Amino acid sequence: MPPMHKLFGLKVRRFRRVVLVLQLLATAVTLAWVPDNATKLAVMLVVWATGFGRIKRTEFALVACVNATFILMDIATLKQGSFRFTSPNLLGLPYYEFLMWGFYVLNAIRFIGARPPQGSTTRAIGWVVLFALPFALIQDYRLLFLASAASLAIGLGLFHKSRDIAFVGYMIGMGAVIEYTGVHSGQWIYDGPTFGGVPLWFAPMWGGVGLFVHRLGLPLMGHLSRLGKADRLGAERVQ
Repeated sequence: MPPMHKLFGLKVRRFRRVVLVLQLLATAVTLAWVPDNATKLAVMLVVWATGFGRIKRTEFALVACVNATFILMDIATLKQGSFRFTSPNLLGLPYYEFLMWGFYVLNAIRFIGARPPQGSTTRAIGWVVLFALPFALIQDYRLLFLASAASLAIGLGLFHKSRDIAFVGYMIGMGAVIEYTGVHSGQWIYDGPTFGGVPLWFAPMWGGVGLFVHRLGLPLMGHLSRLGKADRLGAERVQ
């Protein structure tokens, strides 16, 4: 029988995961049922703060980078005509969309764990560029699904540890919840062929984000953490 402290730690981790799943579901309910975008964002912030608790500086820095990146990607995708929000507020986006991707990423990291993986960061950067190309260049939904699925398969061929698979699987599940909630509650619309209102390329897109988070996001957080420790040590020496 495992020691009591290990059993207690396991129960705590399970409880935290339950909270994170409930946080995700509460976010989806808010997306669907809260009436206007400003109120949606306000309620989401309360849900996120309650579920996450204290957010580390490194987590906040990663979330800020992710939000900035996906705001630009959303705007580019809107210009391509791949989808559209039904009630945009700014730059074609609803207010809540400016913070959503940071939430998705932090939720996944908290659920699976923030331990950085071993492996080549340079190879991961090369794969991310390859993975992003179909979404930047291809408008046809069927071709985009095939190209993005092939890119994700290449990524999993390069990086296929258990945690890689966990991040990919969790983000695809999260994507299914959010995409189908958003579409069927009328928050956004896809203009090409879909499966129940959502294009099939949603799965490799969300899965690719999960692999990106594990292979580049977590190493970035580790690097920022080391820099923070070095700064604190330097300040202590000066004093």
